[in-house]
Amino acid sequence: MTYPGHRPGWRRSLTLCSATLAFLVAGSGMAAATTPKTTVTYVSVAGGTLSFGVMQSPTGCNAHTPSGDSPATLMVLGAVLPSSFVVEPDGSPTSNQNLIVQSELISTKPETIVYTLNAKAVWADGVPITAKDFTYAWEQQRGDPTSDPATVASTAGYRDIKSVKGSNNGRTVTVIFRQPFADWQMLFSNLLPAHIMKKVGWNPKCSTVNPAIDLSGGPFRLAKVSAQTIVLRANPKWWGTPPNARSITVHIASSTTQLAQWVGSGYVQVALPDALSPAFLDEVTSLPHVQSTIGLSDTVLQMEMASGPGSQLTPDMRLALALSLDRQALVNRQANWVLSSVQVATSHIYAQGQTGYHSSPTTTPTTTANGVPTTSTSTSTTMIGQGGSINFPVVPSPQEAATLMTASGYTRTAPGVWQNVFAVALSLRLVVDEGDPWAASAAPQLESQLTNAGFAVSIIPAASATAAGEVLSDGSADVALMPRATSPFLSQSMAWYSDLLGPPGQDGSQDWSNYQSTTFENLVTKASQQLNPTTAATDYTAADLQLWDDVVAVPLFTEPSVLVWSRKSGGVTPTLTSDSLLWYAQYWAVRVPEATNNTTPALPTPP
Repeated sequence: MTYPGHRPGWRRSLTLCSATLAFLVAGSGMAAATTPKTTVTYVSVAGGTLSFGVMQSPTGCNAHTPSGDSPATLMVLGAVLPSSFVVEPDGSPTSNQNLIVQSELISTKPETIVYTLNAKAVWADGVPITAKDFTYAWEQQRGDPTSDPATVASTAGYRDIKSVKGSNNGRTVTVIFRQPFADWQMLFSNLLPAHIMKKVGWNPKCSTVNPAIDLSGGPFRLAKVSAQTIVLRANPKWWGTPPNARSITVHIASSTTQLAQWVGSGYVQVALPDALSPAFLDEVTSLPHVQSTIGLSDTVLQMEMASGPGSQLTPDMRLALALSLDRQALVNRQANWVLSSVQVATSHIYAQGQTGYHSSPTTTPTTTANGVPTTSTSTSTTMIGQGGSINFPVVPSPQEAATLMTASGYTRTAPGVWQNVFAVALSLRLVVDEGDPWAASAAPQLESQLTNAGFAVSIIPAASATAAGEVLSDGSADVALMPRATSPFLSQSMAWYSDLLGPPGQDGSQDWSNYQSTTFENLVTKASQQLNPTTAATDYTAADLQLWDDVVAVPLFTEPSVLVWSRKSGGVTPTLTSDSLLWYAQYWAVRVPEATNNTTPALPTPP
């Protein structure tokens, strides 16, 4: 999809130049000649170099450690390291045929997966990719009692494996689970070379990707790495179809302004901004040589609330806070100017556009005897307080919120603040992930809404979602405005709202709210073990309803994302809902004007 409209700048310029030329010709008595339009057709060619502009740097050389587990690291290494499955542009996982000739679930009792590896698959140093690399990945991420939980980004799935064994000279890998794990396709991604890692250690000290450690087993290799530039060159040991482009240079911009300048000047041919502004979109989409796609990302912005026994927020107070929000106003102001289809979020587990996400038709709200709304004011047909709802009210319910606060022992004389029985104002500490531009932009509006509802709010800035989560989990904040990155693998929800993986910040646990619910834990555990996706979806929906009932977090909206690229670059496949963008960069190509006698053969395209 191309960004709708807004090419006025260059059109006005063209009109002015034409009018000036006509005036000069008329004044000289010369007849104005009609110049026929020439349409230039571009075709993709093999070879050449491309540049890619981003706004985040990789944070480590092992994406499976807490320090390296970042979107930028995952994106860059997606072009370099081999994965058993990759996520397609539509968000669905697909087998990486270059590495895995066949992956088969041969038994369910116990769950057994057999991978047949491509006999040609080798690391960039010529060492074959074998079962040893799979075994090493499992051994490091299975969460042994003696292992350091601070060195693993997540043990999900790996801890459920009983054994990983190789045969057929290591080209066959048999994985046996001690208990079922439905999302087995998420495992063994961004594999690292075991023969290298055993020398340097699982958690080497590195602040960015490293060519000596991130040995290529993909279409590109790391040729040069600096603070501002990463050069990817075609991997000479790559056994698959060679990439269309000879190299891709990743440039890291300091701002959207710089990124827009790079796009305008042609310094970069492809750009993925983190932050969006009307000025940026107007500038890049007004360029006649630029194409763009705006869509939904895989990230949901939400307000998460401290829910543990040490929190000052009772369940009724959390509900009052949630009912004080005007989520529709937040979406209108923060997101709809970018993408009009962005909706108020209806799920804690799914992002809008993801398979399984549902929106309900408009209904008229009603209330229960205690004044709590039973349906959303605009999009819900299910009830709150009587089984939960996947759609919470999208506009404030001030009367219901006040009733809940009064029942919690607070009083307020509008437009003052809520006070306890000792006339002490309720102070609400809001931590904001300022590393996420959508959270940083929405924070003042959210603060204003809560302040108008009688809550005294103080803002605590945090540099990342993890940093914000840590502030919330250690009791230093009551509420957090932060993003949640979703994926096709729904078992990740056990990390968000339970301690099934461990305490917050360990082994992948992100239960920053300290929420604990036996019902929720049983539902997501059962769902994660359901090999039937239809049955699993039912359990995940029930788990989501439980989260709405307990008002642990209030999802706001799925964050939009944009990818822009020059018309002189082809084969660009937008993957706004995954980290696979640079995996598909093997299909990017330089485009040149087509010659009349052009005989350039068709280049490879995504399957």
